[in-house]
Amino acid sequence: MILGKIKHKNQVTIPSAIVKLLGLKHDDVLSFVVQKGQIVIIPVQVEPRYTPEEIKAIDDMVAQEKKKAKTYQVGDEFEKAIHAL
Repeated sequence: MILGKIKHKNQVTIPSAIVKLLGLKHDDVLSFVVQKGQIVIIPVQVEPRYTPEEIKAIDDMVAQEKKKAKTYQVGDEFEKAIHAL
């Protein structure tokens, strides 16, 4: 059994032995589940919402539109504008 401690602001350090065993790295995403009074921490893969090409298109659109001061509403209008590129 490996012990840890809850620190200031409810932070817990994952012991290095566990990090190495699971191949975890900085900025990995973890899911926390409570089961039968125990905390289960599960590493998860988060798929990006947009492809790298779409992100570049978004960045380009933002740079162009900033000059025009054009805005898009979050939701359908923004999605349509992205996919139109």
